[in-house]
Amino acid sequence: MQNLIITSPELVELTGYSRAADQASCLRNHGIFYVEGKDGRIRTTWYHINHPASHSNNNDGFNLEALT
Repeated sequence: MQNLIITSPELVELTGYSRAADQASCLRNHGIFYVEGKDGRIRTTWYHINHPASHSNNNDGFNLEALT
């Protein structure tokens, strides 16, 4: 189940937003990796939802791997 892509309705339920820009902002604010498809829709997997700190969309200079 971890590698399953979250469906659009699940993403709306998860983030509380229906607009892709708002969904992206919500996921980014929570450190959840996502991609934006050519159609503008946001995609992520259950793995990324359950492991938000393991990936990051922004390059803020922090090396989280160095903490371990």
